[in-house]
Amino acid sequence: MFMRVFQVLATTTAGAWLGGMILIAIVAQTTFSQMREVDVDRPNAIAGRIMAVNFSRFDTMQMVCAAVLVLWQAARLLSARRHVGDWLRTVAILAAVGLLAYSSQVLTPRILSLQNAVAGPDAEAHARALFDEFHRGAVLISKINLVLVAGIVFTLAWRRGAGRHIDAGQSPTPVGNREGTS
Repeated sequence: MFMRVFQVLATTTAGAWLGGMILIAIVAQTTFSQMREVDVDRPNAIAGRIMAVNFSRFDTMQMVCAAVLVLWQAARLLSARRHVGDWLRTVAILAAVGLLAYSSQVLTPRILSLQNAVAGPDAEAHARALFDEFHRGAVLISKINLVLVAGIVFTLAWRRGAGRHIDAGQSPTPVGNREGTS
């Protein structure tokens, strides 16, 4: 029963992580496009500051989701028969967590530290180039993580299809062998 509840939590968490990544992409695009239509000085700088706060908060949410998935996957590997899919999902989870850690602990702080330097109209070309480089890296990592997390969600949903037992160690009952049917 515990593994069943943990499975539901892991699946929900993976779905929340995926949905959050899609939502933050929509929010970023909307924020920048709307700020350009408003009559303010340096709309990109204002939108950048708003999104920097959003991304730092979202990084916290992603870390919680990643922790739940790592704990569930470890419990799954320790308590059940391991299939190739379990190992592939483990690799995907660890890759997503590693990329998230690098993005949230290295790229996001650097982007935040450069935010003020590139916000002004007389921003140095070197500061802008650094900002653009870190930003491109963060976007690339986000895209890769989007694919990884989508794959994780898919494998969790696929592995636990309708009618299957999800308690650790139990194999699904073949359809033709249910209670005397053949």
